[in-house]
Amino acid sequence: MDLLKLGALLDSDKYIIPVYQREFAWSEGELIRLVKDIEDSRKEGKEEYYMGSLVTFFIDGYYELVDGQQRLTALSLLFSLSGDGKKINLSYEARPSSVKSLEELQKGKTGSGHRFFKSAQILKSELEKTDKEAFFEYLREHVYILRTTLSSSTDLNHYFKIMNSRGLQCTKGDVVFSYLLEKLEDPKEREIAKVIWKGLDSFSGFLAGCIPERLYNRMIYGDGVAPLLESDYSSWWKMITSHTEGDKDNITCTLEDALVFDSEEFIRPAVRSEKGGVFFPIITFEEFILYAVELVLNKENRCDDKQILNICAFLKSLDREEVKCFLYNTLILRYLFDTYVVKRNSEGWCLLRYRDLNEYTPAFEALNRDIVNIESLYASSLDHKEWLMPLFKFLKGNVNASGVEVLNFLKSLSFSSQRYELYKQNYYEKDLQSPPYLIIENEKLVEVK
Repeated sequence: MDLLKLGALLDSDKYIIPVYQREFAWSEGELIRLVKDIEDSRKEGKEEYYMGSLVTFFIDGYYELVDGQQRLTALSLLFSLSGDGKKINLSYEARPSSVKSLEELQKGKTGSGHRFFKSAQILKSELEKTDKEAFFEYLREHVYILRTTLSSSTDLNHYFKIMNSRGLQCTKGDVVFSYLLEKLEDPKEREIAKVIWKGLDSFSGFLAGCIPERLYNRMIYGDGVAPLLESDYSSWWKMITSHTEGDKDNITCTLEDALVFDSEEFIRPAVRSEKGGVFFPIITFEEFILYAVELVLNKENRCDDKQILNICAFLKSLDREEVKCFLYNTLILRYLFDTYVVKRNSEGWCLLRYRDLNEYTPAFEALNRDIVNIESLYASSLDHKEWLMPLFKFLKGNVNASGVEVLNFLKSLSFSSQRYELYKQNYYEKDLQSPPYLIIENEKLVEVK
């Protein structure tokens, strides 16, 4: 393994992206975040900023990218904007248009059509907010990447199978949960905590579809006592743990086993599945956890998923009761997120209520379009924390808010930015949902495809 300054990647080793790798697919948000994270670290005076890792396979004098090609492509596009003529020696095994477009960018040329040019324009727009010379100096000398080179005897097919297999990759969310779980010594509390976290972590669907139905009903509605939205954490935990004891009809294995095996034979009624489609939330699961940390534990942070591991030391200081209180309130926050915050699906922006299996209905009937319209405006044109944090704070104090109350609150928010004003004029004021991935060129919105 080699820990390399990014400056060491320039005009040195050769990298090639093999034919089996997918095309470059970073979104506008990911490109903006790349520049923003590096610039934030520079301004904070951090001597070292780590970009992640590359997994390579050295053959015939060049490094074949096994993992990390999206990151390296984005860095190549970024360095093409430095103006110093230096570049990452990156090529593509079977994509001549990608090779040509990257070469043209590295020579300072502009073009259109290929995604590289559109991505470079997004990066360029974000760089204009920085001291460009200082930014690239920091990028070369203080930003690091870890390069791992696989042995020549490595079976790549076996490697990919391991890398992509369920449960073998430890996510940042897993690390956070490990700190919480170690504070719960009671086996029953640990089992409930795992069920809660599994539901929270299933972020491409609805909470209701990711927890065994019987437990979900108990968690949300209680059993005549201690419902989720109208209780306190101590009463709720007492209720929910009592409902997992002595149950012989619905759970045919331990809850821990149920988390490992998705097969319906292990849980009756079965864990609900999201067969109705995949939903794309406006924030990542890690960002959601950071919102919970700030809202529940009053630990202010940037709600940037790149920073999530920075809060682990703080979480480690929590005691057993504080962990239970945090999980309880985070479950409430996720319920509110599912109920009141816009998502995307294959048809565009939506705000739906999960009913059962494939059944989804508009969340607020007649007002649904109005709420979707204004939330899509905010989600498309603003940093998510600017509007989502105020909305979460409002909902925490109004857990059963009506559509009228939510819409009035959303309308009470005000923002000032060119991007926001352009989206507002072009979409919201015309009663249209705002599409994502638009950039500003000559004071007009241009779609990034």
